[in-house]
Amino acid sequence: MTSSFTKPVHPQQYHAAPIPAPVIPAGTFLPGTVITVGAHKVTIERYLSEGGFAHVYLVKLARPVNGLDVAVLKRVAVPDKEALASMRTEVETMKRLKGHRHIVTYIDSHASHLKTGGYEVFLLMEYCSGGGLIDFMNTRLKNRLTEPEVLHIFSDVAEGVACMHYLQPPLLHRDLKVENVLIASNKRFLLCDFGSAAPVQPAGQTPQECRAINDDVQRHTTLQYRSPEMVDVYRKLPIDEKSDIWALGVLLYKLCYYTTPFEEQGTLAILNATFRFPPYPLFSDRLKNLISSMLREQPSQRPNIYQVVREVCDMRGKQVPIKDVK
Repeated sequence: MTSSFTKPVHPQQYHAAPIPAPVIPAGTFLPGTVITVGAHKVTIERYLSEGGFAHVYLVKLARPVNGLDVAVLKRVAVPDKEALASMRTEVETMKRLKGHRHIVTYIDSHASHLKTGGYEVFLLMEYCSGGGLIDFMNTRLKNRLTEPEVLHIFSDVAEGVACMHYLQPPLLHRDLKVENVLIASNKRFLLCDFGSAAPVQPAGQTPQECRAINDDVQRHTTLQYRSPEMVDVYRKLPIDEKSDIWALGVLLYKLCYYTTPFEEQGTLAILNATFRFPPYPLFSDRLKNLISSMLREQPSQRPNIYQVVREVCDMRGKQVPIKDVK
């Protein structure tokens, strides 16, 4: 499931053209509608966006949370128990990660069974007034992101991933992509959409296990961001933190070049880790080397999240905010 909150990016803050207002579909809550989500009563301010089975709203909180009286309400129509389990994964993951500065903050949630069948889930979370990273990138099609901007965004995202990988046991995001990054008002970039999160998946040992793993990957990980061991589960390699590292390499490449490294060549290029860097825009060899290190075919040859964060912080001249726990 993809969350995309599309409030216009402030042009003075980011020097970008404003994003068009969203088209409001039928069946949305009207402004002024009051809804109870767990222990919180909220009033609909306005519709923000939709994605998949979800409608997203800006709401006013009856009582402030963390000093703020606005939040985002994600209303999801869930057709079956499998989709409900995915929503439960998202909620439980957000609860575990609550308090990290590069993870969208969970506030509350509520699920109910619909008389017509299926379920309705409300997820109340932090409002990111800068909107979605993908929307911001689209305002910069002519004037692409600079290397310092790319490193800032990527550093924040990598810190969010580190928070997940440092849990015991580690948790994988499994759907890292630019569409799952939001922008807070203070220029912080936050990781969102945790419906695909999962622990490390050991390698399948039988054809049946491999098929089950393959089905799971196809449901939860976007093709262009899948690692070689995800594309070909019959290699009998685990899906672990290094699979997220591969996705981070794809994400960093997209921040630089506005396309993924395997967009045209397809899955064979992913399996062989075959890609090239466009001649334009220009980026430093060090940045390109960081991308290449994450996009190595063999998971064991990719850096871990600490090494990624350390390298990007060094490139920015910043202190490393996390410790090496490996």
